[in-house]
Order: sequence, then C-alpha cells, then structure tokens
Amino acid sequence: MSSKNAISEFKKFLAIEKERQLALQELSEILGIDISFSEEEVLKNAEESFSKALSKTISEEVMTWMK
Repeated sequence: MSSKNAISEFKKFLAIEKERQLALQELSEILGIDISFSEEEVLKNAEESFSKALSKTISEEVMTWMK
C-alpha cells in the first residue's frame, strides 16, 4: 500500500470516528450525561481501526503470496 493510499484509508477511518463522535454528542444531550469521546480518544480509535485493517490486508496478501 502506497503512502497516499494509506493516508486516504486512515482519513476514512477518522471520518467514521468523527461521525460516531457526533452521534454520541447528540445522545449525550438527550441523556443529559456526557458519553462522548475526547479528541484524543477519537484519534486513537481511528488509529486502532486503521491498524487492524492494515494488518488484515497484509495477512491476506502474505497468504496469497504463499499459495
């Protein structure tokens, strides 16, 4: 995966986490308690999701090469 593709893929995961954050903020307003994530947690969640997806992609490619 090229660096441009990796950055693009990470941005997708970050966008998903930001959408999730907005939903949690709306729910927090309804419930009257804060259940949303901090900006650091949003970024961390995006990094973890990206890392898992990248590891899966690499594993699949290695398995393909080994066949």
